[in-house]
Amino acid sequence: MILLSRGVLNWDDKALKFGLGIFETLLIKNKQVYFLEDHIYRLLASSEKLDIGKSFAKQAVHDLKQICSDLKEDQIIRLTLCDSGYSIESRELTYTLDNYKNGFSLEIYPYKRGENPMLRFKTTSYIENHIARENAKKTGFDDAVFLDYKSNILETSIANIIFRKKNTFYTNGENAFILRGIAQKNIRGILSFELGYKLSEEPLNIEELEAFDEAFICNSAMNMMPVKSIGNLSYNVNTDLAITVNNLLEVHSRYELSHDDVIKFVRTHYLSDEDIKYIFITGSSKRLGYSKERDVDVFVFDNDTKEQNRSLVRHLGYDWDINIFSLELVEKMMHENIEFLVKAITESTLIYGDEGDFENFKKIISIS
Repeated sequence: MILLSRGVLNWDDKALKFGLGIFETLLIKNKQVYFLEDHIYRLLASSEKLDIGKSFAKQAVHDLKQICSDLKEDQIIRLTLCDSGYSIESRELTYTLDNYKNGFSLEIYPYKRGENPMLRFKTTSYIENHIARENAKKTGFDDAVFLDYKSNILETSIANIIFRKKNTFYTNGENAFILRGIAQKNIRGILSFELGYKLSEEPLNIEELEAFDEAFICNSAMNMMPVKSIGNLSYNVNTDLAITVNNLLEVHSRYELSHDDVIKFVRTHYLSDEDIKYIFITGSSKRLGYSKERDVDVFVFDNDTKEQNRSLVRHLGYDWDINIFSLELVEKMMHENIEFLVKAITESTLIYGDEGDFENFKKIISIS
């Protein structure tokens, strides 16, 4: 691990004493920083919600952007933030093509997890994850899978887990106590919008493992990695699909705009702050049923728009597709089962508005 930047850290900090720190791990590959804005958004949101490192957050993000813009070699970057400062470090990218060809073997961790909302944050309280993975390696596995007290599959010590059965990919439901990874979010969008797979979110019990054809794990360092086995159960290793998805992740990350740029553009050209309820960006416009692919697909929900207001514009070198709806109009379209809007909402990234309210809104939409 190479230290690239550091604020003032001290031994009295709660991060050292109690694990009260947060961090983000980013991939730099082929001179491209993967989903920098997504990582920044999550870091700042976690800092605010957990009241950790707020006085250093903006400077840490500034340094992160500067450092990432200067780095050219393939590597992993970690930003750690706590109340007395922050650090930015780099380490070697160690995943090889052989890993993706052979797949990972996973051990079932013997101790079950309870209902802990802190598991939904990327914190430095990582001792259980570390021990689980190290113990798995000692017995010949690559990682360990955590279960909850109902024997539902949660995640591994370092990654989310995804299963495929025929044309459908399965991930944990919204209520699972896991870290919802940035890699998984973007992979789900690619699987659905780009590759045409169906998606299902539901509890995944250990008794159902034999029903799946393939399994994958994913995080921001490895992207999508095939799984060859979980315990004594073997799976088909679909290297081709993993590589296809990972190549598309690189393409998508190249076209990531600053969330601030999107919000500023909408505010300036369309609506004032008091009119906007949510702004979110979503996947491929072509997959939503439009005839031409757009670089930036933006949906805005307000309280007043009577009809769908759609604009196709060129801005900052990108083709923008701006769609404005009122919440009343959205509810009406949901009853009419307008497929493109359902897809746009359920596979989206919120960049403006109350995150909790929007997640509840997405749940209602997915059920309807």
